[in-house]
Formats: sequence, structure tokens, C-alpha cells
Amino acid sequence: MKTIQLCTITAILVILLFVPACGNGDSPEEQISRFVKAGEEASENRDIGEIKKLISDQYSDENGRTKREITAVAARYFFTNKNIHIFTRTGELTFPEEKKAHLQLFVAMTAQNVSDLDALLNMQAELYRFDMVLAQYDKEWKLISAQWRRARSEDFF
Repeated sequence: MKTIQLCTITAILVILLFVPACGNGDSPEEQISRFVKAGEEASENRDIGEIKKLISDQYSDENGRTKREITAVAARYFFTNKNIHIFTRTGELTFPEEKKAHLQLFVAMTAQNVSDLDALLNMQAELYRFDMVLAQYDKEWKLISAQWRRARSEDFF
């Protein structure tokens, strides 16, 4: 049961981290950076409407989940967690194709506010590493695939 809950939490994190970022002539790296920041805010605000917008209709992960299933997982997570705080560290970001990005993201999720790395050291948080594929559709980045696993605290430093 605990393994199922852990998988559910990590699946939710994938969703919660992303909100479409529009390109205003900014570099793709800047667009992805805003994408991550906006995702953090949407997660902390528990906004399921924004969650639906950020995932591609063609989303598919290693467990065969679809956009609809991931959105349902997020809704359940929001229902059971009243306080959500997200802290992220971006790892490798590559663009193998013009409108496709591979993003490595380290995520700490907790019920307390995480202002910086020092604060993270002094609290208990769930730590994850996400390897994501994003695609740009009409100037909006959307999540099309993701894999995740537990991260170590060293990954954040």
C-alpha cells in the first residue's frame, strides 16, 4: 500500500510542476524556466484547472498512464493535502529537436514552506528526480512523457 501511495505522489509531482509557458521571443531555456516556476505556483495553489492545461493530450508514461489518469491523481492529491510546498532544482536541459525538450528536475515536496536549500536541510521532505520530455505546441510547452525516482539530498546541492 505504501508503495502505491509513493507512486501516486510521484506521479502527481510530475503534473504539478508544469504550467504552459508562452514564448514571447524569449529563448527556449527562459521559457522552460518560467514553465517550471509557474508549475510550482500552480501546485502550491492546488489548481486542477491549470493542471489539465499543462499536459499534452498525447501524454504517456512508463506505466501507461494517460492525461486523464494523471489529472485524476492530481485531483486526489489536492483533496488529501491542504498544504503543498514545492522546491525545485533544474538539472540537465537539452533540446534534441526544435520543439522538444528533455528536462531533468529535482523536486522537494513538503507541507512546509521551503525558502532555500538551507531550509530544506532542516525539514523532512519527499525528494524526487524527474526525467521529462516536453513538447512545444503553438508556443506552449506541455508535458508528453516522464519517468521519476527517489532522489538523494546530494542531488539538490
